This record gives sequence, C-alpha cells and structure tokens, in this order.
Amino acid sequence: VCACPENYQPDARTFVEAQQAGLSMVEVSHAPLAAVKDADIVYTDVWASMGQKEEAEKRKIEFQGFQVNDELMAATGKESLFMHCLPVERDVETTDSVVESPASIVFDEAENRMHAQNAILLKLCGKA
Repeated sequence: VCACPENYQPDARTFVEAQQAGLSMVEVSHAPLAAVKDADIVYTDVWASMGQKEEAEKRKIEFQGFQVNDELMAATGKESLFMHCLPVERDVETTDSVVESPASIVFDEAENRMHAQNAILLKLCGKA
C-alpha cells in the first residue's frame, strides 16, 4: 500500500508494471492510519530532495498527516519494522522516537546498502 497525498500518487504506468511483474496487488491510500493496518514494514523517504528548498516548505503542508510517528506505527496493530533510506530529516517525515526505536532498522539498511554498493564497484572495476 502506498500512502500519499492525492497529488503525489504514482502514475498509472507504475501500477501496470508492478502488476505485470507479479508484485501482487498495488493500491494507493490517502489515509495513512488506514494504509498501515497490518503492515509488516513502514517505509518512508524524504519529502523533498536536497536543493528543493521551495518545494520542501510546500510539501511539509501537503504531507501533513503522513509523518511516521508513534501513532502511525501503533496503527499497524503489530510490531512492525520502520525503514528509511537516510538521511532523515527528523521531526519532518518521521520523528526521533521512531528513528531511535527498537522497530527502526534504518542503520542496518544503510550498512547493507554500503556493502551492496561496494560489491557493485568491485564488479565494475573487474575485481569480482
């Protein structure tokens, strides 16, 4: 389930490609608390990338209610994991309490990404 404000949902082609790839059912929800019900993992990303300062202020308003916080994590109804690709803008897309919680695997995720990137570099350099 992709939870996002109405103007930020993936384009229709993304849904078609996901279903053709056999990725089960893909759905969009504009109700974040309902979207996370029974979720095994709650994943978020920055709301605006670096260099998008004007866009960042706009998105903070448009994404209100989509912050991953303790209430949202509790709405899963189970002991779900939290992921974020980092770097995180704390208290914007997620709260400190979630990032630092036992449910957070953001630092393991970052470490695993580093090892994967190193393997790709070795392969590209002909050393693997």
